[in-house]
Amino acid sequence: VTVLFTDIRDFTTLSERHSAEEIVGFLNEYFGLMIDPILRHEGTLDKFIGDAIMAVFGAPVAHEDDPLRAVRAALDMRRALREFNRRQQRAGRPTIETGIGISAGEAVSGNIGSEQRLEFTVIGDTVNTSSRLEGLTKKFAPYRILVTRSVYEGVRGEVECVPLGTEPVKGKQEGVEIYGILDPPEN
Repeated sequence: VTVLFTDIRDFTTLSERHSAEEIVGFLNEYFGLMIDPILRHEGTLDKFIGDAIMAVFGAPVAHEDDPLRAVRAALDMRRALREFNRRQQRAGRPTIETGIGISAGEAVSGNIGSEQRLEFTVIGDTVNTSSRLEGLTKKFAPYRILVTRSVYEGVRGEVECVPLGTEPVKGKQEGVEIYGILDPPEN
């Protein structure tokens, strides 16, 4: 599977400055814009985790080009964020920044939970790595999308990726080879 993880930067600070109702409206609008690219590229919205989104490409339905689909969705998400921020600015509301981490590899998929509530999800190192890459985007500006070598191999020749070296990642014995992807150009 290919797992995409995205999160809003400094969301706690934003939440402290606005009412709960404003934050809910803000998140609903933002999530609506972010989900569309995931679904358009035939990914599965796995879950919302606070202000984060986890999406899976390759489960429950796999495609040969799942890494490319995930990266194209990420690029479309960055375009949608740019438009979202323009609307926010025009309305005098705060703008945001996000990071996106994408990893491909093995994962266990299925229904997880209890007798009272089950949810379909994927679990494994691939999921953890995509979450950690998302966090590393803070360190690697201007690259707001970071991918692993396995994703790079799936998009090489289609999407320009810049090698950024090997980085230590929390929870892993060895560093992860990462590649950065710049935001798409303005239309």
